[in-house]
Amino acid sequence: MKKVILFLLLTIAAIANEYVLAIQWFPSVCKVKNYKECQRPLPFWRSNFTLHGLWPKKKYCNVSAREKILDKKREWQKIPLKISPYLSELIATYMPGYISGLHKHEWVKHGSCYSKSPEKYFLDAISLVSQLNTSKVKEFFLKNRGKRVQTLKIRKVFDKEFGEGSGKKVKFICKNGYLTELRINLKGKIVPNTSIYDLLQNSKKSSIGCKIGLIAR
Repeated sequence: MKKVILFLLLTIAAIANEYVLAIQWFPSVCKVKNYKECQRPLPFWRSNFTLHGLWPKKKYCNVSAREKILDKKREWQKIPLKISPYLSELIATYMPGYISGLHKHEWVKHGSCYSKSPEKYFLDAISLVSQLNTSKVKEFFLKNRGKRVQTLKIRKVFDKEFGEGSGKKVKFICKNGYLTELRINLKGKIVPNTSIYDLLQNSKKSSIGCKIGLIAR
């Protein structure tokens, strides 16, 4: 019985340290979606990866029934969330969907299972996106704006930047031919200044998703 309990605890611990970091290429998103944030995009969104969310395995941890209902009804602006003005400004920069209350959805559904603090959840997620925005992966996107690319080539850029095999941890999402999102498998404990390189080393492989996508300008 003790061995069974130990196995279950180890399994739960392993799952607790597995995440998906979902980042968007917002110019492509606005080619296929009519979001209000697409009407006046910030210059930052045009040339950097932006945050969709950081997703642990579990969902909706210790949230009220009302918050869960509001989330499922997509009435995100009605979800209560207290964060500092500094963090609000930071999220507004890195997450275009902030305008529509996406950050509240991400916190209730995913962040609540990541930490007790929305500050830790968003700051950790933004730190990971920032690392990608200073990488050769972003350089590849900038150099290939307006072009249709094979996502296998992007995987190879990940291999060069973050270690052999890291590209196989990335899934690509395309809509109407546009490459809109990357979903990156990560594994490990995330603390301030955790390197995305380390989180990619032990994470699970992913299916590639779409094989060709247009990177919008």
